[in-house]
Amino acid sequence: MAETLDTSKGWCCDGRTWTEHAAEGGGCCQPEGKQIADLPPEGQEKARERTAQAGG
Repeated sequence: MAETLDTSKGWCCDGRTWTEHAAEGGGCCQPEGKQIADLPPEGQEKARERTAQAGG
């Protein structure tokens, strides 16, 4: 089953969404609204993998 990623608030540098970090108590390494291209290379790779797995 595909997981749904809420990317409306952007991404964190570890490849998780900002919303995921907020749901786990915060701690995102960068401000809300960052796009995949704004992430460090390893974060971009993880975010793209996760987006592909979610069917996006």
